[in-house]
Amino acid sequence: MSDSSPFVSFDDAFSLLPRNPVIVTSMAAAEPQGFFSRLHEHLPRLGRVIVHCANPNFDYPCFEVAATLGGRVEFRTLFLTSAVRGRVRRAQVQYVPQHLSQWSRNILARGGVDAFWGSCAALGGNGSVNLGLGACYETEIIKKARLVFLEVNRNMPPTCGATTLDASRVSAFIDNSFPLPTLSEFKPTDIDVRVAENVARLVPDGATLQLGIGAIPNAIGGFLKARRHLGIHTELMTDAIVDLFESGAVDGSRKTLFPGLIVGSFVLGHERLYDFVRNNPLVELHPSSFVNDPEVIRANPLMHSINTCIEIDLTGQVCSESLGHEEISGVGGAADTHVGAQRSAGGRGILAFASRTAHGASKIVFELKPGAKVSVGRNDVDTIVTEYGTAELRGRSVAERVLALVNVAHPDDREVLWENAVKVGYVSGMGHFSTSL
Repeated sequence: MSDSSPFVSFDDAFSLLPRNPVIVTSMAAAEPQGFFSRLHEHLPRLGRVIVHCANPNFDYPCFEVAATLGGRVEFRTLFLTSAVRGRVRRAQVQYVPQHLSQWSRNILARGGVDAFWGSCAALGGNGSVNLGLGACYETEIIKKARLVFLEVNRNMPPTCGATTLDASRVSAFIDNSFPLPTLSEFKPTDIDVRVAENVARLVPDGATLQLGIGAIPNAIGGFLKARRHLGIHTELMTDAIVDLFESGAVDGSRKTLFPGLIVGSFVLGHERLYDFVRNNPLVELHPSSFVNDPEVIRANPLMHSINTCIEIDLTGQVCSESLGHEEISGVGGAADTHVGAQRSAGGRGILAFASRTAHGASKIVFELKPGAKVSVGRNDVDTIVTEYGTAELRGRSVAERVLALVNVAHPDDREVLWENAVKVGYVSGMGHFSTSL
């Protein structure tokens, strides 16, 4: 079907799906909201259904209906959001642990994909289709899918990079313009600002950045506006990148891979960000199998990956995705970028977080909670930053790590951390740590 063909209805599009289909959907701001909002109406006739999706924006009716169909419907999500965390606990959604760089490869390795269902920007009549704000795995799946359905959303900004495909590859278009989802506002606390300031001290002029999501990465952007010749090579493009570009801090001139360009895999933020990436030749989206490949990440010198985590134990094991046994998010690209940055000349993998949770529990712990999922192994951990300073762990002994981490923990938690480390022989008790503010 070409981009000049009549659009089909949702019912007609669903009627084209075979029984027992394997379906892959686009993600984040490009999530096909019409598909998820109507899927429950068609589940009874489709037989056994497998849907691969990522970070669902809403708790759609299909998740609840699937629970009544005796296990005939399986939602395999690549990253969890607040919309579906409770569904995982009730076994209505299944989380698939895997690095962001491996998503498309692992989906395709499981067998054939009957249908890809995504969204796209308004059709331009030139025989091509633009997928807009997502390129993580979409184009790679589209190449292999037997059927391709796209919801044409006139609010979707067309983007540059690997987001354009020939309209002849599309089996059916469905007219469905919906508001683009936006991120919640992350308001940094005074402690978040202190963490961000400590991180910013580690970032030199000419560095290339990967920024995670949340209050601390947003605050870091404010401290980096005075830097010059920064570059961006990141899985997720957020509003902080616009701020850095408009301040003159980002020009990409020191990058050796895509010099002068801002490179990512998907975009999720607010209208200002969506306007910024619209047909912007300085911004390119590419599959995460490329963007998040550690060997690709290393190509830019002074690569700095900045993410956060839930907790870290005294030997350097990092949990970024669960509260004990409770899955709350996913590893995403945290390990990809943390490892890749360290392979870069002068690069650094940074994990930045407040020393305590909002409830006063230490995030630097003697041992991870029972069931905690290790997102970054202690053999790959690099630099830890809290509001109390920086702990450099790469290449350090267990005893050195204990001392470094205790000294950036909250002062009220340091003594008990140290005592536990002494009890198990991580340290001899002869080291020194500070309990002062």
